[in-house]
Amino acid sequence: MLQFFKSRKFKAFLLTLCALTVGAVFAVAVRSSSSPLTDAVGVLFSPVQKLSGFVAEKVDWFADSFRGSGTYLREIERLQQKIAEYENKIVDYNAMEQKVASYEKMLGVKEENRDFVLQRANVIGTDSADMFSSLIIDKGSNDEIAVNDPVISGNYLVGIVSKVHPSYCVVETLLSPDLNISALESKTRETAYVTTSIELSAKGACMMAGLERTSAVTPGGIVITSGVGGTYPKGIIIGTVSEVAESKYDLSNYAVIEPGVNVRETEDVYVITDFDGQGIEEKID
Repeated sequence: MLQFFKSRKFKAFLLTLCALTVGAVFAVAVRSSSSPLTDAVGVLFSPVQKLSGFVAEKVDWFADSFRGSGTYLREIERLQQKIAEYENKIVDYNAMEQKVASYEKMLGVKEENRDFVLQRANVIGTDSADMFSSLIIDKGSNDEIAVNDPVISGNYLVGIVSKVHPSYCVVETLLSPDLNISALESKTRETAYVTTSIELSAKGACMMAGLERTSAVTPGGIVITSGVGGTYPKGIIIGTVSEVAESKYDLSNYAVIEPGVNVRETEDVYVITDFDGQGIEEKID
């Protein structure tokens, strides 16, 4: 203990304490009178006083901020919860709005085709094993859906059910080269079949193949299902003719068709599980 009092650290501390005491006494003197000596001392100790005041001010501010930060964090958390609630409500509203729009479109289809038995389904994915945009929908055999049931969106053809599982099924779309649909052009009444190629499928298009070289089909014409074969109801819109060209492989023409619905962006569809003439060959008028 005696060694500590004799140490340099203690002497330095004692010297600092004396200096602060003298500074405090002179500070009082500075307030009561003014002289060259007091002015000098005031100048000497002014930085110490300013530093002391600054530190005290910051300590008070920090204490207030520390006490207030808890309140701010709780308020931020409350607002974030509110935002999450509003976002969920918006998502629910958008989903309901989409569903209502889908029902409105199908109401018109149902009124025009009272024989249709429809099953609404959501698109939940694509078939990874198929490069031609086959869709997976959330309804299956449990919902009386079967292979070869036509699939539509509004008045437009999407494709046909190709595989069925109890709770979901796969839809082969218009962009599949394996699909062959009996069709006719609504104005000229010319008949042919709709399919596609790898090149056209990549562009989101299909074609009406097997037209005569003297065909009167022109761009702007509307292609619909003919009903031949009993697989598809008659009159479902497939799409609009964008161009007509000569085939490189035979003496026929073909019409490039822009489908009425973008099957790659379709979110909900209707499966026609039954209709008058299903499975029955129909003649073209």
